[in-house]
Amino acid sequence: MLATFKFMFAGVVGAQSGIPFWETVIATACGGIVSSAFFYFLSGWVISIQEKRRKRKDKLKGKPKRKFTRTNKWVIRIKQTFGLWGLAYIAPLVLTVPFGSILCAKFYGDNKLTFPLMVIFLCINAIIMSFVWYAIF
Repeated sequence: MLATFKFMFAGVVGAQSGIPFWETVIATACGGIVSSAFFYFLSGWVISIQEKRRKRKDKLKGKPKRKFTRTNKWVIRIKQTFGLWGLAYIAPLVLTVPFGSILCAKFYGDNKLTFPLMVIFLCINAIIMSFVWYAIF
């Protein structure tokens, strides 16, 4: 359950509880994948509704001036620095799984490789992080 939100620390529970290594890996990967799928596909739906509403609003009032906030600049820097592969790999570890899934859907939702890459990297990260936590505990 912890892997659905903070993926990096989900293996700690398994390592401290004495659960076998591969059970921890599978549980962590499954939790991350379920959360990632939920937020990735839900955010795609929300983004499409938001774009339709924005287009209707722009027709009525005209296009508003863009605001570049600190958060907007940070998100764009992540996209430009890491790209699809880097974002799909780093997002579950550094950010949370939901936020990383939403960012991937926003920037790379049209790319058919986005979700499969996220799943592959979640599985790889589950193995790596479980190994790290089992080595520590």
